[in-house]
Amino acid sequence: MLPVLRPIVLVLDLALAVALAVDFLRTPAPARVRVRRTVPERVRLGVDFERRIELESPRGGLAVEVHEAFPATFRVTARSSGGAEVEPAPGDPSGGPDEGVLDGHGRAAFVRRYRPSLRGRLALGGLRLRVRGPWRLVMRQELFAGQQELAVEPALLRLSETLALAASERWQDLGARMLRRHGGEREFESLREYVPGDEVRRVSWRAFARRGEPIVKTYQVERGQELLLLLDCGRRMRSVVSEGSQAGWTKLDWALDAALELAAVALAKGDRVGAAGFDRGLVAYVAPARGARALARLSSALFPLQPSEREADLARALRELSVRHRRRATVVVLSDVADPYSVAEQARALSSVSRRHRLIFAALDDPALRTAAHGQAGDAALRAAALELVAERARSLRALKGSGARILDALPAEAAGPLLAAWLDERRAG
Repeated sequence: MLPVLRPIVLVLDLALAVALAVDFLRTPAPARVRVRRTVPERVRLGVDFERRIELESPRGGLAVEVHEAFPATFRVTARSSGGAEVEPAPGDPSGGPDEGVLDGHGRAAFVRRYRPSLRGRLALGGLRLRVRGPWRLVMRQELFAGQQELAVEPALLRLSETLALAASERWQDLGARMLRRHGGEREFESLREYVPGDEVRRVSWRAFARRGEPIVKTYQVERGQELLLLLDCGRRMRSVVSEGSQAGWTKLDWALDAALELAAVALAKGDRVGAAGFDRGLVAYVAPARGARALARLSSALFPLQPSEREADLARALRELSVRHRRRATVVVLSDVADPYSVAEQARALSSVSRRHRLIFAALDDPALRTAAHGQAGDAALRAAALELVAERARSLRALKGSGARILDALPAEAAGPLLAAWLDERRAG
């Protein structure tokens, strides 16, 4: 370095050091920032939920970043940047930090959206807060440790549609019988708003004239029956069978969705509903109950269930269930067909229960297998193997039909509708 430049460089170094010191002193310590995180206690599998963080600092006008630890099964679908929600950078699993500027009062709020792909009790982890100085020369950071737990429950994607069906007169066509007074008159229960599908003859024209909108009469249904939902949590239910917004969903995820939708309909009509999960034996049990809180009890007991690596023992699960519940009921089993060497045992287990209870066995198929078997493109050998497996499955289903149980064969994502129809038919027959 030329001797003549040394004083200039020293002055510039000193000026930079002073600027850094001033910027550091004017930047409040992140530990002095008040941080408040708001998270829902319960969220739905595969459905976006919102996390909100509010900051309050002694000084405003500063740029801040918030980095958050979160479960690997959460996908970031939106984050805060400059006061607006933006999509995360593609290929970055962290989604990038939430960033913005504290207002004149030292406040800022950051909203982030997550989409969970695994049920259970999970938690958002610690926060790393970074604050930049007013001259943007320094950055101070602080780690706020701690976790905030939330419950990821089944999505119940079609629950509103299913309950609307239950509220309409189409429910009567599908199997609910009416109580009748002496003389053949049905017992009036209440008035409610018209739902598409209601019969015109049910409209209360007086109520229509008073309110200016269609109102229909409802009638009391027969005394409630009992429904038991039995969910297979064994290795056959581990298969991932969904893509898109339901990516990562297993057969068990879809089975839980279908079971809880059916439970909601049964409870809405006054039935008592219970449920159990099983692999080698029962791993969860909720005694049948009715009322407004019953669905929440069922959901809370079942949502943590995960498919195990063990082979499920249906016969043992049904024996244990019969010990816990002795009254006659409709038992709905959500599982899949056993391997060819175990189908006979599976059929005997169903047969032993069908003598005492009305039994519905929902066999959840693998959509990838159907696609491989019936698709036109792809490897010929793979297609031939898939066709053989489909034929083998058909033979197993025919064997199960001799058990006396009602057998359903459905794709996991489409099981709720056939299951509801089958249960309604059994309810009418019962």
